[in-house]
Amino acid sequence: MKESFVFTKSVRQLFDGLNHISHKNKGIERMLLVIGEPGLGKTEAALYYAAHNPGTVFIRTYELMSGPWLCQTILSELGQAPFYRSKQNLETIVEILKLQKQILIFDEIDRFARRPEILETLRDIHDAAHNPIVFIGEQSADKALAHDRRLYRRFVETVYFQKLDIDGVRDFLIEMSDIRYSEDAIEKIASNTQGKISEIMLGIAHAERAAHASGAKAVSAKDLK
Repeated sequence: MKESFVFTKSVRQLFDGLNHISHKNKGIERMLLVIGEPGLGKTEAALYYAAHNPGTVFIRTYELMSGPWLCQTILSELGQAPFYRSKQNLETIVEILKLQKQILIFDEIDRFARRPEILETLRDIHDAAHNPIVFIGEQSADKALAHDRRLYRRFVETVYFQKLDIDGVRDFLIEMSDIRYSEDAIEKIASNTQGKISEIMLGIAHAERAAHASGAKAVSAKDLK
């Protein structure tokens, strides 16, 4: 399998959205919501963007995370040792982001959908520092967050990650796999995986193992279980 990153249609839409919130216009919101089913590559796309764009901070959330813990994590990711007092941590985050804007990406934001104190803290950071913030969640995250109208109105755009269609699966296989696939093999993989990237990756691994075991450089549908 190749060590490649595939720019799917959803990935391009995400990167466009990130560009849209990276403006410097005062009075215009700078929050982006990214949603989709598990296995569609949302987290991987955000990590790729963060790795290739200095000034982007990726923050993985945890089920037990509290507001103070989250602020300590943000501050640590910004290169500052956290303080004991939550107030000082929050104020320092805002001060840092005012001086140097950095895109903050929060993964699995669904965990906080019913935690208004955390959502309001993130909104406060956005408003006080006028700093771009991205929320990534599952397909129901937009509905779960919509109850907080003050927060929800700050999303300038929602990016919906979609399953790959047959053409997307074909392109993905070409970009990622070391072997060739017949058209019926592509159709079988698309059907078996339902266009989910995580499942397609498993399909590639299985196909390559089968091909390498037989010495073949290509597979057809009959070679796939």
